[in-house]
Amino acid sequence: MKDVVYESENMDKFETNWGNFIAHVGLVDNQWLTSLYKERHRWVPIYLKRHFWAGLSTTQRSENMKAFFDGYINSMTTLQQFVQQYENALQHKWEKEKEADFGSLNTVIHCGSQSLMERQFKKEYTHAKFTEVQTEFRSKMNCLIHHCHNDGENCTYIVMEESIHNEHCHERLFTIFYDRKTKDVQCQCFLFEFRGIICRHALVVLAQERQKSISTSIYCKGGARMSGESIIT
Repeated sequence: MKDVVYESENMDKFETNWGNFIAHVGLVDNQWLTSLYKERHRWVPIYLKRHFWAGLSTTQRSENMKAFFDGYINSMTTLQQFVQQYENALQHKWEKEKEADFGSLNTVIHCGSQSLMERQFKKEYTHAKFTEVQTEFRSKMNCLIHHCHNDGENCTYIVMEESIHNEHCHERLFTIFYDRKTKDVQCQCFLFEFRGIICRHALVVLAQERQKSISTSIYCKGGARMSGESIIT
């Protein structure tokens, strides 16, 4: 079930994989699983990745809330105590954010490559976000251009990524659209739209197109896209 939920490449693939999974385990008539399926657009990642959630899934939001109140409230906390402890927890969170800001201003995370893009991210991002971006830069080594189709200024790239899953090597193909006129790039994995982090597949395409810097802009419908010029906003 975990593979079906998290490894399905698109909505159609999830529908097929879910149907096969339910039939294989003999739970076609299970009411709980049926109710989960009806609400799939609320919790299955492939349905949510087109919208910005700062990378937070339903369970992650719950875990973050638990961490926020950890040590401040328990099952015996009264309403009055809750209000007081909420203020204390909020103050603690604010102090931790100030410490993180201070750390970003007074410490240096070195770039792991000679990429001008990586240096651009280093300048504009906090340490926490820059660390996430560096993970994508490192993971470029597992990706390669499988196919490219040019239709004038519009290019469609197929990037193959190798990964280890359950101690076995897997290859997955991702479709990336690139506009040579506007320098816009969009990947099928929707990592940028979901978490605000440029993905390794888009980085491979931008490198192939010899782009040296990128910027971000927002679709009029509320989605996000990446652009290969200017500066990150």
